[in-house]
Amino acid sequence: MLRILLLGALMPLFVHAQNPDAQHIVVDAQATADTPYTYRTFQEASEHFTDGVTVYIRPGVYWIDDPDDSTVRVGENGREPFGMVVRCPRLRLIGMGQQPHDVVLASQRGQMQGAVGNFTMFNFFCDSLYVENLTMGNYCNVDLIYPLNPRLNRPKRSDAITQAHVGYVHGNSLVAKNVRFVSRLNLNPLNGARHSYYEDCHFECTDDALNGTAVYRHCDFDLYGQKPFWSTFGAGAMFVDCDFYVKGSNREMYFCKQGGPVTVIDCRYHAPSDSIYLGWTAYPQPWLRCYQQHFTLNGKPYQIGIRRPQNTIVLHHADSLVARGIPYLNISRHEAVLRTGDAPLTLACTDAESVKWRVTDYHESYATLLPIGKDSVQVVPTNQSGKTVDFCVIAYTPDGREAACHLTVHPRLLPAPAFLRRPAIQLKKGVAQLSYDLDLQDRDDESEIIWQRDDIPVSVVQAHPSALGYPEYTLTDADNGHRLSALIIPRLHGSLTGDTLRVDMPKVIKGQQKTRLLETDFHDFPCQWQPRLLPGYWTVDGFKPSDTVAFPWSFSREKPMWEYKEGFNGAVGMGLLQAQRGARLMFTPVGKQYGDMHLTLQVDPTKTAGQGFGSATGQYMDVCLKFDTRTLTGYGLRIIRTTKHAKAVDFFLVKYDHGQVTPLTEPVSATCYRTGCTISIDFIGKMLTAHVETTTPQPADSTLPHRVDLAAEVTANDFGGIHIQHTGSCGESTTMLHRLNVQW
Repeated sequence: MLRILLLGALMPLFVHAQNPDAQHIVVDAQATADTPYTYRTFQEASEHFTDGVTVYIRPGVYWIDDPDDSTVRVGENGREPFGMVVRCPRLRLIGMGQQPHDVVLASQRGQMQGAVGNFTMFNFFCDSLYVENLTMGNYCNVDLIYPLNPRLNRPKRSDAITQAHVGYVHGNSLVAKNVRFVSRLNLNPLNGARHSYYEDCHFECTDDALNGTAVYRHCDFDLYGQKPFWSTFGAGAMFVDCDFYVKGSNREMYFCKQGGPVTVIDCRYHAPSDSIYLGWTAYPQPWLRCYQQHFTLNGKPYQIGIRRPQNTIVLHHADSLVARGIPYLNISRHEAVLRTGDAPLTLACTDAESVKWRVTDYHESYATLLPIGKDSVQVVPTNQSGKTVDFCVIAYTPDGREAACHLTVHPRLLPAPAFLRRPAIQLKKGVAQLSYDLDLQDRDDESEIIWQRDDIPVSVVQAHPSALGYPEYTLTDADNGHRLSALIIPRLHGSLTGDTLRVDMPKVIKGQQKTRLLETDFHDFPCQWQPRLLPGYWTVDGFKPSDTVAFPWSFSREKPMWEYKEGFNGAVGMGLLQAQRGARLMFTPVGKQYGDMHLTLQVDPTKTAGQGFGSATGQYMDVCLKFDTRTLTGYGLRIIRTTKHAKAVDFFLVKYDHGQVTPLTEPVSATCYRTGCTISIDFIGKMLTAHVETTTPQPADSTLPHRVDLAAEVTANDFGGIHIQHTGSCGESTTMLHRLNVQW
């Protein structure tokens, strides 16, 4: 019946297809050369696109990019490479098969799989684009199966999932009806138009894939990843009468990686288990508001994002609301920081006829709301508690929409604190202790303490003397012969910052025993740029190795390369994270001759699937010992993402020789580069060994090793330095360093 209805709807189109003209052209792989307004390839037809043209495409597989061409595609001007760039103000593409499987527009390239960059089949510059009854697929990691003619089948380029796009639209509107969009990572089913609408469409994708500013009606989605949207900021995406099918084994599923509003009406989610958790995003902001009505998980009613229920608005009468479009209430700001005694904040919701405002329960005393007209409010901070308080101001409308602004309200600003006595440093059993007293005025001490050796920072901490004791610094043999000082930057919670006060130890440090141990959890690590190579100091800088020359990236010396902060995704708790690509750490020990050496580094990759890094574009981390920091010579372990696997990385031992790196072992692909990863490297005699394991269980669907053991016989040296080089992209692709232990 569906096929009869479809053919009936397409009958008027067949008339034009049988009698083509300049505004109604045909693409037909079987056409003869003398057929007017008919072309055998999509590329040839595109040369005749004019404003308002309708293109009828007869059954067949039409390669937008030649899959047999061995040339690696490279983008221009920093953009990703495109199969075709199409410019036509108004364009309609209509498949003439009985079903969308019959007409396939195809490509077969992705990041580092036939292309450098996220290969994208189409880049449309169309103010209005309409596509119907066809398939658009990037078959880089998906087999192309064509039932009408199996000779046109083509196996996928690689099993390793990589970024492979369908297309972008630069214009006002996209409408897609009865279209199949096929890829895996970063599907991009014609993303980018100001208004996008999909009806009766099918999508196959992993993460960062769907159009985040679109309406989807009567569509179905095969989800091979965990988070199909990168983000839906703005009005967001809306699904009406759609089906979602989970194809993986994730215990948790989310709509978005970066968050944003989503509306789900009369939809059904199908998962392998009823115990799966489904949320809007993994780390939802307090201001996020998403909508659902009549939503089920495996046939049972389910509330999305129940861990933070304030993010979810359950609609009871959505028909009239959804008929007007996505139920989004636009607020002028989502986040704001206020201080009691300073200027108030004005919030507005200009897309609603009538808006009411309130403060979240139990926080009414921290802000006063003064309505301004029908759509605005003035927020006056009134926090008298002496503590910083977080809460939301909520806007809501009679039709059920809601928006929120998350406020951080500080208490009234106090003057900089005064010292009640002169600070001093005392040395007790190899520990330098800084003692001082501030006029706390019933506030917490948030002073910053910078311990320095000869004016070079060696430790940075935030002090809370009233609760945790005075700041301390444990001396090492590197301090012998040097002067130690401490910089105090006095500040209370909610106060101005006072003038920095320097406190010097009166004598040069002497008598510290030579240590053969370095251990840190990085909580006091000095992250500022420090490029000098000095015995007993960390070198903290950025470096672009020569083996990354094929991949253009750079870093800024004006910004930190490393930062100690809270992690996310697979990085648990606090640790040291790369802030820019190319982040490097080196430690130069005191002394010139070192023998056997042991290094243990505990890390959490932010990536959770085992791929470690953003893509296979020269992204790796080297962990080295027996290293000369001056000549970049020594030994280590390389951990690198390759095109071989989408959920594993390669491990192999390496030799550094004046910055040039050569492998010492064959690479081992393994799945152990996940949360709770421990990297152990030993140099004993002339044997270099490495062991890597993780506390995260082995993936059930993987046959790769879940631990790594490597060994190589090498030439001994007298070096004792440490070297950690990260060339991966940052943000979602970093590796958190938790604890380092080095023994000489």
